[in-house]
Amino acid sequence: MAKKKLKDYKGMKKEDLKKELMANRKSLFENSFKHKMGQLKESHLLKESRKNIAKIKTELNSKDAS
Repeated sequence: MAKKKLKDYKGMKKEDLKKELMANRKSLFENSFKHKMGQLKESHLLKESRKNIAKIKTELNSKDAS
């Protein structure tokens, strides 16, 4: 999954952000399972997915507030 910045999420609609959030959560789940089984070579993907989830949630909260 490509690394995205917060400004990439600012232009997205709320529905698109929710889809992106679900995709990142699925990716995090799959990668954490692979990591526990010893099959994941790129462990940096775990941290990247968690950060992307946080960025998306931040943007969703700012859209709800306004």
